[in-house]
Amino acid sequence: MDFQCVLCGKTYALDTPLWRCECGGAFDLVGAPLFDPQTVDASASGLWRYRATFPLAEQLTPVALGEVTTPLVEVELEGLRFYCKVEYLAPTGSFKDRGTAVLVSVLRALGVQKVVEDSSGNAGASLAAYTARAGMECTVFVPAHASPAKQAQIAAFGARLVPVPGPRENAARAVQKVAAEGAYYASHYYNPLGLFGLKTVAYEIWEQLGRRAPDNVVLPAGHGTLMLGIYRGFRDLKEAGLIARLPRLFPVQAQACAPLYEAFVRGSVEPVIVEEGATVAEGVRISRPLRGREILDAVRETKGRVLAVSDEETLAGRAALARRGLYIEPTSAVAIAALSHLRSVIRAHEVTVVPLTGSGFKSPLHQPRFQEVVRDFVRTHELHHPPETHALDLVSEVGEVAKEVLRATDYGGRPFAATSELADELGDVLYALAALSDSCGVDLERALEEALRKYEARLGATGHAGSAG
Repeated sequence: MDFQCVLCGKTYALDTPLWRCECGGAFDLVGAPLFDPQTVDASASGLWRYRATFPLAEQLTPVALGEVTTPLVEVELEGLRFYCKVEYLAPTGSFKDRGTAVLVSVLRALGVQKVVEDSSGNAGASLAAYTARAGMECTVFVPAHASPAKQAQIAAFGARLVPVPGPRENAARAVQKVAAEGAYYASHYYNPLGLFGLKTVAYEIWEQLGRRAPDNVVLPAGHGTLMLGIYRGFRDLKEAGLIARLPRLFPVQAQACAPLYEAFVRGSVEPVIVEEGATVAEGVRISRPLRGREILDAVRETKGRVLAVSDEETLAGRAALARRGLYIEPTSAVAIAALSHLRSVIRAHEVTVVPLTGSGFKSPLHQPRFQEVVRDFVRTHELHHPPETHALDLVSEVGEVAKEVLRATDYGGRPFAATSELADELGDVLYALAALSDSCGVDLERALEEALRKYEARLGATGHAGSAG
């Protein structure tokens, strides 16, 4: 097996330290095993049932965290019935674990000890977990605006976390600079090894539906690795003579950042370059999908289409699915939101599958985007100070608002109307405050101890904890 450039066709050994071809093209893998139903290991769980299709020697012990076969849960939403493939039941709460498990297993077999990656959150958390399991060192570059819960998860696994200000692309540039200096770039979108793990989503669906393919698959798409994995998996099944046709593929993007959608509606074979707009669906906030041409080719081959939805639709879709017992992050919810746009396309008798790519616990329901709002304001008005300076100004204004809240409740002496979202929103404020404190070099534990000391003193002196104004 070798890496092969998708542009010039040059091949490289599997242990190459390069993360892309010298011509700039991305790698694919050639010479990998074909799918054979006779090699499916019925005694294994999750993706390891299909280990015979992975570029991993049989005698090697894989890096595993107890992966399971994720269920198909039937859901009815506004008259439309479909199956949710509950991928957030993976060890770190997202579908990324399928690809990471294979990638890290191969890298450990090759003797790699240190890796770097860029991620909006889920891929970084997954890599941090599996490298921790493998005893490898890991550094993850993330956009500074990424979900605090995802950043905390990455750090909890012991990875070095490097927040990068600005758009998602800045994190990619930062990690590629480090990779150019010799670090192994374990990229979930440049390195093709992870696609072998993602193909197992298709294999599982095929088995769970009684050895048949669904009619439609609707799913989020940023870099589009999940869609490519599913497409290649069903293509394997078709080439093995196990299904007659491929399912229609419907990748979904956020309207604020939709290069694949723009290309599809314009009839372009390559993604259209777009500005990276702010969106609650941070996992699909990718302005330049690396394998975009293959994604568009696969959509057209399967008679599917690319869709784009607004943040309002995304949050409404997330809420609707939560009321059916399935709690997902906004990135996953773009696919739920898109279903209403497909009512004239999907027939009642057809089988439709929607992968639920990430847990709702990764992105609090009302996570504020104040930094995004301030950054957009600064850009719109061409202000000279950097966005961070205006963000600090905003902190002082928030302090004024807090004083008004205290006055309105007579400093806690008068009850107020609590809402079901209040606990989540207060938690988000604390996350944001902790992140700001850390970036400014504040000792958060010491500051909290001092605040509690003052709180206790006021209780003793006045009988209540409120400030005098």
